[in-house]
Amino acid sequence: MTILAAEKLASESAISVGGAYDQDKWNVTSLIRQFTDATPNFIGPIPQNVARPFETPLANAGNSLVHGYKWSDTFDYVFFGDGSTAAATRKIQVYKFNKTVSTNPWTYLGYITLTLPYRTASTALTFKGLFMARDLYITGTAAASGTSVTGTSTAWQTSRLAVGSRIGFGSTDPTAITTWYEISAIGSDTGITLTATAGTVADGPYVIEELRAVCTFTNATPANGSGLFIAKGLRIELFTTGGTTIAAATTVDNIRACYWLSDHSVTQVHNVPLGLGVRDKASWTSHIAYYLDNHSSYDFSKYNIRAALTLTAGVDPANAWVLATGVMAATGTVVLVNNGLMAYAGHGVGSGVWAYYWITTTRVYCSLETSIVSTGTSWQDGAMTEVPPGGAATFALSAAMDQVSYDSTTDRFVITTTGATSFRHYITQFRTDAGQMDHIWGCNLKQLDQSTADANITPFHNTLELKATHWCIGGILYIMTTGTTAVTSFLHAIPIGAHWTYASSKSQRLISPRMSTVNNSRFQRASVIRDRIMGGDNLGQPPEPISVYYRTSGISDNSGSWTQLTDGNSLTGVSGATEIQYAFDFRVIGAQCIPARIFSCNVLFNDLGNDSHYQSSADKSNKTTKKFAWRFSTGFGGTVPKLYVRLYDATSKALLLTDDTVSAGYGAWSKSTNDGSSWGSYDTTDKANETTYIGYTPTTLADSIKVIFVISQT
Repeated sequence: MTILAAEKLASESAISVGGAYDQDKWNVTSLIRQFTDATPNFIGPIPQNVARPFETPLANAGNSLVHGYKWSDTFDYVFFGDGSTAAATRKIQVYKFNKTVSTNPWTYLGYITLTLPYRTASTALTFKGLFMARDLYITGTAAASGTSVTGTSTAWQTSRLAVGSRIGFGSTDPTAITTWYEISAIGSDTGITLTATAGTVADGPYVIEELRAVCTFTNATPANGSGLFIAKGLRIELFTTGGTTIAAATTVDNIRACYWLSDHSVTQVHNVPLGLGVRDKASWTSHIAYYLDNHSSYDFSKYNIRAALTLTAGVDPANAWVLATGVMAATGTVVLVNNGLMAYAGHGVGSGVWAYYWITTTRVYCSLETSIVSTGTSWQDGAMTEVPPGGAATFALSAAMDQVSYDSTTDRFVITTTGATSFRHYITQFRTDAGQMDHIWGCNLKQLDQSTADANITPFHNTLELKATHWCIGGILYIMTTGTTAVTSFLHAIPIGAHWTYASSKSQRLISPRMSTVNNSRFQRASVIRDRIMGGDNLGQPPEPISVYYRTSGISDNSGSWTQLTDGNSLTGVSGATEIQYAFDFRVIGAQCIPARIFSCNVLFNDLGNDSHYQSSADKSNKTTKKFAWRFSTGFGGTVPKLYVRLYDATSKALLLTDDTVSAGYGAWSKSTNDGSSWGSYDTTDKANETTYIGYTPTTLADSIKVIFVISQT
């Protein structure tokens, strides 16, 4: 009997993200990709790559808060606010992250500078919250003639679209647009003017991409310029390495400018914002934002950031402001920057509704949107305490929780800590039962992921015992350490949504192409070729482990159930089948969160050939009596060991029967030493001569079946 192997390389065909299942291709996911830019090619979760804000042309501490959005299956845009010394203007920078390449996925695009309006003299502002609101308007159809655009069944002005946004023709899908045009005027619901000619475009589908920066700031003179600000009419092309200045608004709404949404006509009352939470847009005239405020203990302010504005020197006197709650106290020290977000969680006290989640050093609070009402003092709807996995006897409490974000892919919250004693981070459900958090992760190995670092390291998120700011986009955690030097400010991408706890339920399981194992009598072992270490042997880091599953049926239509392999990947005992397929779950959430890379997968199996001591004999076999015979061709040199017989359907390769010479439970064994002239009882005596044969007759066997008959020692 011969041991055969089948193999599938990571370089073989993969089906596109979101495509239908294909049994003959690698079935990748949004977070587990095929990377052909590496040698050798590999498949695995998106690698944890690093961007370096201090190595950009701006080279300042632009890292106080992170926000972003998915542009396509290929790209995400990741923005971050100015964390440098308080000043009268503030900058927002952006990277484009390519999810399909394993090296150099970050492209620094540039920055814009916000010139902010004030009631009196400008003073110094500090970033407290950032949200990049991106909306697509595709209602009706549009035609262009030169710089003039005419809409049919459109409501451009009523929808309060902003001048400075961009429009593309021919599709409602922005990723299908090849040429964008800047809007210079919106004269009516059906009339737009462009800054450059679009030529002649027949009436048809179109898309307007509107980008707004929603920010909260505190001012050195709080009543003079603190609270909620919006920069309207943005487009991604404005973010350049030389920067683009966005002017302060004056008296005109919905143009490219910066607006202050004040809460009172004379002075700002709720003037110590601690963060920012923005829920999904309800309509083109209603988009709600909240911030937690600390002007007098703690309360919430609510704004409609798509309200029609009445402006004096760029300030709207309370048209966008909706309400403020009454004050409440909190347990622990409330975090003062980037504190909180609006999330639509699928579990906990906020399950299935919008809620504002915010943090103190010892608590994570949930405030339901329905509880944030005018003058209300009952807006704390639940609090989660810090309980590490394994309990406080396993990992010491940090009492230094610092930031919270939400990953919709796993339906989990990301909580980071800060401090000088190497505390860890958490990913967890929101729990109010004092139960343990789900995952603890992160560490500080003191590695500095600068571009000038040794080439034999592999980048990963080092806590560096520093404050971290983060945002999740489609299962990728974009996390930045907020140091103020080149050796303490790094932006990493971690595909937490691919973690094996959530892989099968969240469609983040990698499925291999099927491997043909025709003429297979029995499987032996699975083999997965992967990295032993990422980087050099000295400075490299070990990747996280993987789990391997297999199935031998239900492959063609993806209906078969999976069986997990134990350590060693042994398939011994798995009956022979004509094909096999693997699935892989990756551990991602760990100390360093470095995902594994798969280069190939293999299977070893026994073919349907006989043991080398025997040869199948058609001449001595008998179709009528259903007797199967083998010539004893090579002696053992001693007692014949226990032998096994297997009968297979020659057409389907399905196993019909297994028996052995000791139990003989399903048939009778026989032996001839005179070339089959006469047959006697079977014995374990070695080969007698060249005319020695053994035979097996099953007790029952269906008629009209073509049979492969195999004898072996295993």
